[in-house]
Amino acid sequence: MRYAHSRTSAVFAASAVGLTALLSGASPAAHAAPSPKVQNPGLEQVAGGLPKCWTKYTTGSNTGTFTSVKGGQKSAKAATVEITSYRGGAKALLQAPNCAIKVNPGKKYDLQLAYKSTSGKTALTVFRQKKNGAWVKWHTFPYLPASKGFRLSVGRTPAVPAGTKAIRFGQALHDTGTLTTDNYKIALAKGAAKCVGSECTKGHWVVQDFGAGGGVKSVHTVLLHNGKVLMIAGSGNNINEFKNPKSMVYDPKTNKFTNIPTPYDMFCAGHVQLPDGRVLVMGGTEEYSDYNVTPDTGWLGSKESYIFNPKTNRYEKANDMADGHWYPSATILANGDVYSVGGYADERQNDADQGNLTSLIADRYSWSKKRWLKESEVAQPYIDWATYPSLHLTNTKAELFFSGSYVFGPSEYANGAPRGPGFLDPETGAWGALPNFGNLRMPQARDQSAALLLPPAQDQRIMVIGGKSFANADAALRLTDVIDLRKKNPRYVAGPNLPHGTIHYGDGADAPGRKQTGAQGKTYVSAVILPDGKVLETGGSERTRSDHVHEASILDPVPSVSKMKWKSVAADPVSRSYHASAVLLPDGRVLAVGSNPWDNSFDTRISIFHPPYLYKGGDAPRITKYANGLTTGSQTTITATAPVAKASLIRPMAVTHSSDPNQRSINLPVKSLGGGKYRLTVDKRKSIVPPGWYMLFIQTKSGKPSEARWVHIK
Repeated sequence: MRYAHSRTSAVFAASAVGLTALLSGASPAAHAAPSPKVQNPGLEQVAGGLPKCWTKYTTGSNTGTFTSVKGGQKSAKAATVEITSYRGGAKALLQAPNCAIKVNPGKKYDLQLAYKSTSGKTALTVFRQKKNGAWVKWHTFPYLPASKGFRLSVGRTPAVPAGTKAIRFGQALHDTGTLTTDNYKIALAKGAAKCVGSECTKGHWVVQDFGAGGGVKSVHTVLLHNGKVLMIAGSGNNINEFKNPKSMVYDPKTNKFTNIPTPYDMFCAGHVQLPDGRVLVMGGTEEYSDYNVTPDTGWLGSKESYIFNPKTNRYEKANDMADGHWYPSATILANGDVYSVGGYADERQNDADQGNLTSLIADRYSWSKKRWLKESEVAQPYIDWATYPSLHLTNTKAELFFSGSYVFGPSEYANGAPRGPGFLDPETGAWGALPNFGNLRMPQARDQSAALLLPPAQDQRIMVIGGKSFANADAALRLTDVIDLRKKNPRYVAGPNLPHGTIHYGDGADAPGRKQTGAQGKTYVSAVILPDGKVLETGGSERTRSDHVHEASILDPVPSVSKMKWKSVAADPVSRSYHASAVLLPDGRVLAVGSNPWDNSFDTRISIFHPPYLYKGGDAPRITKYANGLTTGSQTTITATAPVAKASLIRPMAVTHSSDPNQRSINLPVKSLGGGKYRLTVDKRKSIVPPGWYMLFIQTKSGKPSEARWVHIK
């Protein structure tokens, strides 16, 4: 189920508002003792409707009951906590203060209990009594899955802080539902911490439901360097909202939204974090394609551009682009400039007002001049890139590589195929296509595939995942292809096929259907680099926006592509297809949001994935001292609480339509200096580490990562 780690509970229990409140009725416990013991551990002795030596704990805004019940785990009795109305906080059954467990400072303890619950939002939670007698929440483990029958909840505490007199622990319920517990145990930690349950290998998803009218239609999802998430809907694919565009900032720690005044319709814009951490937003919707009036009327792309400032939660006006772009790319360059191509322009193809005209103009935002350059100031390749072309910053001479991943591919190319992979020099406009589409399989069927620079970025390998041709009714692809750009003549080679998933049919509400077979794969897929150096793929649909694929898996990008393999993990309970996205959070969890099925409804629920590494044994390492300002090629010394095996910098994601060409993880060579100190070396190449804010992660030999520290690279 879970292993102990040293993260604070705010990371894992976003809905637990005010859990640090003092426990009511606390009284000083006796001195610590070497043999800890839980009194009335099986909850068999009852007085006043509750087990003797146990008490109610409630924090936040919720309503419910505590009851002693019949039918424990291999015993006569247990105890049930029920929450019937929930706005925040938690409820838990805890040892009464006079029955608190005596512990020794400096020691670690293994905790165990049995539980069953209708909710997937329950977490083993530990409180400690300080030297002055006050009780405070000390540690919360990750959420555990719902279970119809009793199962174990286990965890190893961090070392008990100095001055601690006693502890109390229990399973806390953080949502509506019931939680029944029994058979509490504690022992001095010995050997390796254990993990039991599916979450050890599959991870666990938690869904935040904001009810009717709540949440936001997050077509664009951007992690900010304060740990919050900018979610841009614009008009949210609804012409009636064109003049009332929306953006919100979501705080994963509090599960709260902040409404952001949005100056124009950013629906289907491009976006990227600038070197100072602000978010450059470009293009979007100038005019809707109203299919209800004239089916062939095309969309118009906007020239507008704004910069979102996380410090003020406001958009700041930038100058207009040279051309309109609806579905444009946005790639950070080594000098901090932003290169943007593709998308529909701000004019029609002809006077009859028919169809969409793809922009051939390359726009470039100059970081030094703080403005979009004029068309004449940019070396123009004048290429039809279709929409959201996936252009990656590389360490090659040409600097940019088009992976072959795109959205809405044009039909005017030979055999209906889109432009194939190749290299683009943004300084000269020179384009060099790879012969035979670079051996990318099914290049005409890569619409809304995912493409990413596999970790570490120094290896310069790009993977294209899934995709589909929407010109026919064929199923989406299971294929993945990998190209090594370090080779003299780089070509794609076949990667591992995606695992099959289960199809859920429907629009706003869907129902489980058949299991995938054969070549059936998915489009609208999301791909996220994890802090342990692996890649998560999740979500997608097989053919349309109504046959959703419930499947997720993790890839270890080993040096040999032929030995790569996807390992299936827990699937997001929410169907995620068109206009869905997923981003890595600084605490190592993954946030998935959005889905816009055929009935044009929009799912505003947020799913949070707890990867298996969060349940690994031992404390998670913590970075206690570090420098938050570094330069490429520099060395820095950090202090950590556990032996450091690896370190990495991960660029915060800015994703839409399965596309974030700027996502990357940079390996930092580690040298131990003794005394918990480690020297890290930042790659000297700005094409590997473009300027901006990054999440600094460390991990132990077992692969358990730390919570990130934010580091600015100049």
